[in-house]
Amino acid sequence: MQGGRGQLEALRGDEVPPAARGARHRAGDRIRRRLAAEDGAAVAEFPMVAVLIIMSALMIVQSALIVHTRNTLVDAAVQGAHHAARAGASPQDGAARAEHLIEERFGDGLGAEATAVQGEDGVIRVQVSATLPLVGLLGPSGAMSVQGRAIDEEAW
Repeated sequence: MQGGRGQLEALRGDEVPPAARGARHRAGDRIRRRLAAEDGAAVAEFPMVAVLIIMSALMIVQSALIVHTRNTLVDAAVQGAHHAARAGASPQDGAARAEHLIEERFGDGLGAEATAVQGEDGVIRVQVSATLPLVGLLGPSGAMSVQGRAIDEEAW
């Protein structure tokens, strides 16, 4: 049996003796079998697939959180507008009601602000602006603005 250097020289040369050709053939078969085998592939594949699955799950959670936050803000704006539309209430009462509802639900995490105006047509509009939550209820980037409207009872 040849050593490693002698075997390599035999594998590289044009003039390969028959015994070395057999060794070369066996080495090629061994390499082909190792490349065809999937031993250890799961160890390399799992982190790549796991990252994709985790990123997809976080994107779904993020989307659901944004939709939930938007729907809650719309509900608070509408409730504020309905509160302001009641007889004897002012638009500022509606804005305060909307901010109270948002603070009950999310705390101060969104930094929501509500403003209310009454139009000449008797419609009270409560507009709520808040930061967009990124992951969880944290995240200052992005802003969301929603509006709720109601007809003033005294304007009828």
